[in-house]
Amino acid sequence: MMLDPLGWFAAIPELALTGAANAHFIRDIGTAYLASAAGLALAAWRPTGSVGALLVTTIFMAGHAVGHLVDIAEGCAAAPGGTPTDWLGVILPGTVTAGLCGWSFRFRRA
Repeated sequence: MMLDPLGWFAAIPELALTGAANAHFIRDIGTAYLASAAGLALAAWRPTGSVGALLVTTIFMAGHAVGHLVDIAEGCAAAPGGTPTDWLGVILPGTVTAGLCGWSFRFRRA
């Protein structure tokens, strides 16, 4: 997404349903995903001391997923019922990240 935003956009044909590619916006979203990956990596490396990083990661990942679910529910998603990219690339990762964040609170230091 960050190195070749237009190539990334072209590689996922259903993205054309959302409108024209915007390289700057694609890089912005790529940056958010990179920051989220760093938060997940930190949480995996130091599980008991990284709840904050995981929480911040979850805000983006789950928030992004909720946005896609709202689009689907309102009928303004790229396709009726959403696309495989919505479900596998956004909603599933957001749900898993939120679940991991909730689960990690069991191990939080008092």
